[in-house]
Amino acid sequence: MIARPLPTYPQAIAICAFTAVSALVCVGLMSAAALVPAPPEVLPFVIVVCVVYPMLAAWRSSSSLAVLRHRWPRRRLDERALGELRRELERLPEIRHPLDR
Repeated sequence: MIARPLPTYPQAIAICAFTAVSALVCVGLMSAAALVPAPPEVLPFVIVVCVVYPMLAAWRSSSSLAVLRHRWPRRRLDERALGELRRELERLPEIRHPLDR
């Protein structure tokens, strides 16, 4: 397996945008082939291209999604809710495990 370097943040945005646009183009092509009767010889080719190409583009964009996900802000836990949870846990009774003797 060939190790590829991770894309930069702007490259990751461009790759994900290209993936979305290619999926939309394939949806348009498939719709046009269905609505306007396409020649029967061309229809299998159109179907294969419209199904395989977006799948391949999505597979190739996984490293870009990893870069974008790494840059997203992480939500911090609500300190007040965490304090309430800890107080509630402290109020629970301690019991012995049934298998402990």
